[in-house]
Amino acid sequence: MLNFSLNKRNLSSVSVTVLFSYFLTGCTGMALSNKEPVSLVQGPPITDIFTPFDMALSCLKGQLRKDISFSVGAILDQTGKDVVTNGGSGKMVTQGAGDMVQSALFQAGVSLLNRRDPRIIESEAKWGIRDARKIQASDYYVTGSINSLDFIPGGGFDMQIGGVGPNYSQTRIMVGLDLSLTDARSSKVVANVSLQKQIAAQDYGISAGRFAGHTLLNIQIGKGEREATNFALRQMLNLATFELLSQVIPPSVFESCRTEIPPEFGRLNLTRSSVALHRYKKSQQQHTINPSSTVQESVLEEAPSSQEKNKSTNSPSKETQPPKNKESEVIKNPEEEPERSKQDLIKYISLKQGSSSSSKMNAEKENKDEKTLMLWEVNPEVAENYWSTTQRD
Repeated sequence: MLNFSLNKRNLSSVSVTVLFSYFLTGCTGMALSNKEPVSLVQGPPITDIFTPFDMALSCLKGQLRKDISFSVGAILDQTGKDVVTNGGSGKMVTQGAGDMVQSALFQAGVSLLNRRDPRIIESEAKWGIRDARKIQASDYYVTGSINSLDFIPGGGFDMQIGGVGPNYSQTRIMVGLDLSLTDARSSKVVANVSLQKQIAAQDYGISAGRFAGHTLLNIQIGKGEREATNFALRQMLNLATFELLSQVIPPSVFESCRTEIPPEFGRLNLTRSSVALHRYKKSQQQHTINPSSTVQESVLEEAPSSQEKNKSTNSPSKETQPPKNKESEVIKNPEEEPERSKQDLIKYISLKQGSSSSSKMNAEKENKDEKTLMLWEVNPEVAENYWSTTQRD
């Protein structure tokens, strides 16, 4: 430890500051000799990445069929924003969004195919050591982009009285992304989601400045808080993946999983699955309100039958007629189609129905717009219930 006496040595305040900073640097990143390694600073331990939406994704395990395979395509950075620092220049948002979505799908327990880097498969196929025809094809794939990064003007204050006072400032960044789930056979988009998030940053502290004779003493103490941009993007991508999967399964399947999402971390109000869940809950409430009326109707239907049983069976009634079969039991629809097999429902989400009769083809052509509206009504129970394992034959 070196002690400097300002009375014996005529050192200026600038030289004292330089020497003090030099010794502080030597304690942290300098070695006594160039032949000795510098001791490295050990920070916090390595941990696995956990987001508030991982529990909801894990809840979907076993809810989607294993014979439907998923893959992840390009999820690009379309913000056009770059950052320049002392170490160089780079992008402001992560370039690994596709890998994050792939991890989210794997956590949801779906049948996942790796299409992030096909160079290994292509090389082995070119070398003749692998048959490319045996590689499993994707049924559905996820694509999208991080397409907006806006800086929202912030504010703050700096107040000093007698050279002493607090200061505070706040800034915001708004990030947006879009993801789509596409049918690989028909290139039809079967699910889509758009999300945005405001990333907040704030700085606050206190400063004091005083003159001690001819010397100015200035002290500043502060603290800054800023959300990690790429970790916030990972949360958005995990929530978007959960939303894509929720749009292709019935609300009764993902309703319990949706409760695992903390509302302070994510809220979905206008998405397709949110509307479907709202309608499902509303129909459930109506079923719970109307059971009394259905019981009364059943009692009224049973009353006439009990009166007929009390009639005497010895005397024939004039109204008695030979029994007739129901019309539905006698007349058969000649154009009735057989029950759809599971193989017909694996690949397609549009529920197309073929027919050999020309009359039905004309009817389908006339009602094309009507069927499209019925298909894309926000009700996965009608159009996409074959995704769920609970709906399998």
